[in-house]
Amino acid sequence: MCGFVSILGKTDAVELKGMATAVSARGPDGQGEFMSPEFSAIHHRLAIIGPDERGLQPMEVDDVVVVFNGCIYNYQDLRTKLEADGVRFNSDSDTEVIPHLYRRFGLGLFNLLEGMFSIVIWDKREQLCLVARDVFGEKPLFVCEQDGRIGFASSQNAFEKGKWSLTPNINSVYQILTRMRAEAPQTMYEEVSQLPAGCYAIAKAGQPMQIRRYFFLPEPDQPLDLTADEIKPEVKAMLIQSVTAKTVSDKPLGVFLSGGVDSSLIAAVLKQDAGQDVHSFCVKFTGAPKDYDESGFAAEVAGHLGTQHTTLEVDASAHQALDDLATAFDMPVTNSAALPTYLISKAAKSHVDVALSGVGGDELFGGYPRYLGLKWHDKLQGLPARGIALKLLESLGDSHSSRNLRGRLRRFLQGLNDAPDVAYQKWTSTTNAAWSDMLHGMQLNQPDHAWKNASQLAGGLQGLMQQYGAVNGAMIHDVIHYVGDDLLAVGDRMSMANGLELRAPLLDAGLFSFMATLDESWKVEGLPWQEKLKVLLKDITCDYLPREMVYRPKQGFMAPIKHWMRADFKDDIQAMIADKPLGGLVRQSFVQEQWDRHQQGEDKSDMLWGLLLMNRWMQQHGWQF
Repeated sequence: MCGFVSILGKTDAVELKGMATAVSARGPDGQGEFMSPEFSAIHHRLAIIGPDERGLQPMEVDDVVVVFNGCIYNYQDLRTKLEADGVRFNSDSDTEVIPHLYRRFGLGLFNLLEGMFSIVIWDKREQLCLVARDVFGEKPLFVCEQDGRIGFASSQNAFEKGKWSLTPNINSVYQILTRMRAEAPQTMYEEVSQLPAGCYAIAKAGQPMQIRRYFFLPEPDQPLDLTADEIKPEVKAMLIQSVTAKTVSDKPLGVFLSGGVDSSLIAAVLKQDAGQDVHSFCVKFTGAPKDYDESGFAAEVAGHLGTQHTTLEVDASAHQALDDLATAFDMPVTNSAALPTYLISKAAKSHVDVALSGVGGDELFGGYPRYLGLKWHDKLQGLPARGIALKLLESLGDSHSSRNLRGRLRRFLQGLNDAPDVAYQKWTSTTNAAWSDMLHGMQLNQPDHAWKNASQLAGGLQGLMQQYGAVNGAMIHDVIHYVGDDLLAVGDRMSMANGLELRAPLLDAGLFSFMATLDESWKVEGLPWQEKLKVLLKDITCDYLPREMVYRPKQGFMAPIKHWMRADFKDDIQAMIADKPLGGLVRQSFVQEQWDRHQQGEDKSDMLWGLLLMNRWMQQHGWQF
């Protein structure tokens, strides 16, 4: 885990070092730089593999300069094959396989890498720059093409500190407030882009970048050469391989254990299949309601598995949390899961340098009720007395529990009037408010981003549903956008703010491709009021844990944001209404409406948290409209 900045074209040490201050926290263990008239780079290192000074970056091998952020999990196998071909290595770092692979396989090297990464390669002989990002987008890579030069950085903030002309991207603000994130290639600035996951790009001085995709979705009608009895053993073997591969490290490693299926399975595989001593962690909020406390479940799982378990109790201050998260995000994500991720990363850093999380399990294996809602969407459009039931639920408002079953059922019934893709977008949005109701000024019809087709696979959500079916299409879309642009961004920024490397063992390209076309019955089953989620994954987990631990209600990794809104943040929200919300961009009437609805019993905590976080982020970055 590291951070870097690099420029293809002219720069100077003052500009480059200024930009590098934005990524220094990502790499507290060492710094290196490479300067030339054509290409320059600074790298800050968090040393996890081959941690001695021989692994410092930028690394130059055979006229190939590399800056790299992430981890290549299969680097030992790749190294062995290269050594058999006569290659001699000068370090124990996973970085060093990259230039050797490039010299032998050229643009095909990214298909050989199993890992999480953002990479910039400068080929001195060909005067060519090659950049790439991993399949799921675990590691960030921001790009700015301007005035005949191209900048690359691990943080969007780096471009604020260099000689770049930047314009706030209001469309991204709207995306964040309605969807909790802005999706790649969009960023907070019109001139800056995110390289989409699973892509690489070629750049030469004075020429536009050429972007290409190296990871592709499987064909939807691909035949499955397995019997029903062979599917579980096959998926279990893939899971074991994926989890154990993510443990490569020369520094202490632990597991973020919530007591849910995903993290419990990871800990179980490490303990029982890999035979490792496992250090597990869970976070508990002092004074939070019981339905926000997972520590009892986590301790129960840890006790059964025999892990070395630590419950990290935190007395979180609402206002300090808001400040810390706004600072940690170079590009805001308003998912409240950022707070527990930040706090557990901060507390766990004194014990370990690497942590494993269960991110991706819900999206690959069908862990959200909304997937079951899609399965029943068309069947229940003619449901008798649907209007009466909807009116009753609307009159009752939302429940105060973390699961909010009344609110979920209300949104499901409301979505039966829409096409499946439209309903799904509404179910996963914080608001359906129009631009004109939320923001001042007319919505600008920006031209399509040149890289849009690289991220909007198969025609976006609607196209994915048409090709793969409603349930599988939604799950694939969530892996591409919700996992990539939301959950992984949260995990990366919150962990790196505390100098911790966070890995997602359930995210594996082969496993994703297999599950993408597997029949939905292996993922979600049952009735809307008798849901059966993660059918296959829970079956596999029962090989390790008692059934009652596996099949208890889903808890979720959440912070008590909803309760803070009614107490700690009350004055902040009212002050924001009285002032100019988000630097004058958001209408006071919109904030007032959200607050009134929240006070009347409708859960608007996600939207209100988003407004507060964006407001604080804009203050920190000096945005005014």
